[in-house]
Amino acid sequence: MPRHKTARFVFPRVCSKSKQDAFRSVRAVRIALTLVMLGLLGGCGSKVEAAAQTPLQNFPVASPERADTFFEREYVAEIRAIRYAEVRSRIKGILESVAVDEGQAVKAGQTLFSISARDLKQDVLVARAASLGAEAELAAARLERDNTKFLFDKKFVSEAELALADSKVKTLKAKVDELRASTGRSTIELGYAQIKAPFDGIVNRIPRKDGSAIGEDELLTTITDTREVYAYFNISEREYLEYMGKAPDERPKEVSLELADGSMFQSTGVIDAIASEFSKETGNIAFRAKFPNASGILKHGSSGKVVLRTNLPSAMMVPQKSTFEVQGELYVYALDADDTPRARKVVPKVRLKDAFVIESGLETTDRIVVEGVQKIKEGVRIGVLPSHGKPVGG
Repeated sequence: MPRHKTARFVFPRVCSKSKQDAFRSVRAVRIALTLVMLGLLGGCGSKVEAAAQTPLQNFPVASPERADTFFEREYVAEIRAIRYAEVRSRIKGILESVAVDEGQAVKAGQTLFSISARDLKQDVLVARAASLGAEAELAAARLERDNTKFLFDKKFVSEAELALADSKVKTLKAKVDELRASTGRSTIELGYAQIKAPFDGIVNRIPRKDGSAIGEDELLTTITDTREVYAYFNISEREYLEYMGKAPDERPKEVSLELADGSMFQSTGVIDAIASEFSKETGNIAFRAKFPNASGILKHGSSGKVVLRTNLPSAMMVPQKSTFEVQGELYVYALDADDTPRARKVVPKVRLKDAFVIESGLETTDRIVVEGVQKIKEGVRIGVLPSHGKPVGG
């Protein structure tokens, strides 16, 4: 049988020169990769070093201060004259004369108006005449009774006759008393024809003029005494309890008055009365302050604002711009020893114009960021600036 030859695959041989080139290529790749890695590591190191060398952001920092201060609350006030009276007619008739002018100062007892009184004068004369006639009858009856008593004692008249004489005297006595009262009433009514000022004051508007028909109880004018005035103002129940919760000698008594044009009244007033109950409509309670008004600038019915000042001795204060709110709570940024800011809740007592009086949450040894709090990142260290703007501390 024929002999078959076994097939063989022949692999090409690589010469030594080709081997050297291949090894060189691999080595070059390894060197390149190493250089790339070193470059990357070097870049990261540069970034870390650059970050470490970045300057801190500076913020003004200060400690809370304690000082004597005060705060003011304003309340809308209604001004009332210390004395105010409506001048009304007590009788009806014709207004004969107006003796004063609107805005005029008058004295107590000075005549303001005169009402026609002819009929009243006639009534007084008739009443007096009737009273005199009755008094004459009474005198005669008493004389008759005395004579009857004499005859009774002598047994010349009966007891019944004496009793009749005595009864007549009593009847006439009652009639005299009645007529005297009528005369007095007529005299008083005649006096109503002259309307006089009840006290020293200023006359207001006079709507009726000479010759006008005047009805009984008709308003003729008003008179105000504004040498002193009352300012009535209302405060809330919470403020009332805060006020009354202080010792009597610590409660603010002195108040100021801001006028409608924004100017301050030259004299201060004193709280002299508090209402006995709260208003059901508003829940407020009324206070009253008395002000001297020698200049007369304050008028009955005018308005203003009562300014109530409360002193706060040794109060801890922080600027308003150093605070921020989170869900209705007040916070500041307080610094750790390494100047790292941390948000800290504080409890305000009073808000002033540009500061808060702090009730709790801070000590005078604390340091807080006083400006730029919106730029602060909690936990990120900052540079510390004093008020003049130069870095201090670490």
